[in-house]
Amino acid sequence: MASLVYHSGALGDFVTALPAFEVWKREHPDEPLVLMGKPAHGALVPHLFDDAWDAGSSRYARLFSADCPGGEARLLLPGVTSALVFAREASPLCAVLSRSRLDELVRQDPFPAADVHVVDYHLQLFGNRVNDGDRTPRIRVAPAATGDSPGAGGPAPAFVAIHHGSGSARKNWPRDRFEALASRLHGRGYRAAWISGPADDDAPPRCEAQRWDRLPLPDLAARLAACRLFVGNDSGVAHLAAAVGCPTVALFGVSSDRVWAPRGRRVRVLRASTGRVQDITLEEALSVVLDFLGESR
Repeated sequence: MASLVYHSGALGDFVTALPAFEVWKREHPDEPLVLMGKPAHGALVPHLFDDAWDAGSSRYARLFSADCPGGEARLLLPGVTSALVFAREASPLCAVLSRSRLDELVRQDPFPAADVHVVDYHLQLFGNRVNDGDRTPRIRVAPAATGDSPGAGGPAPAFVAIHHGSGSARKNWPRDRFEALASRLHGRGYRAAWISGPADDDAPPRCEAQRWDRLPLPDLAARLAACRLFVGNDSGVAHLAAAVGCPTVALFGVSSDRVWAPRGRRVRVLRASTGRVQDITLEEALSVVLDFLGESR
């Protein structure tokens, strides 16, 4: 027997669903847990998933075809007896899984329709079986090298990580302000790490910074866990930073921070009252960052 979790969303959506995955695993203790989604996401939580299947692979294409019979679905999902599915009700996958006669099938729309934090929305699936400790995404990491070796008798320097991108240009604070922020921090003796992912502009930053370009997610997670601070937009990397325990400053404009703010040990949201993240000034961001770093202006 095995239990399937279907989740093919972006990085931030995956991180905010982690608490629901954890509760589902707790309630299916004797069943190996298989992720059908993005294997790169599953690599972040090897303690949680026993295997990861690529939902975009042609091998599973028939599962997303409305005419796929239940018998064929069972052949494509060997040993699967239960499934937690994050998909719209109209998704062909839901109809196919219903025909495959699983012992248990639980489905939820991927995104909340109400003004509720997305983590709490996912946990509504489990009613009163949720503990307070379940409400924060957590990712365990092993120490990772940052490219700097420690000096004689001392540790390698900690970084302030900066991510200038997101899944939407409307959510992005201007790149030149991130560069100016890095320069101001460099003037105070801090090292900056400039993060670029697959969807980001990867042009070299016009500031003093170590570049972390397109790192494998487990490597990026480990580096973030060692950082003094993370600063970025409303993005999956911000959720990743908070989940590994890195103090996080997230800049919000058009998105609702009530729904999408990262959750973690220390998270501060700097929200533009106008709804335009571009209206957050450099001085406002610097003030919040220095406060997190324990410095005065």
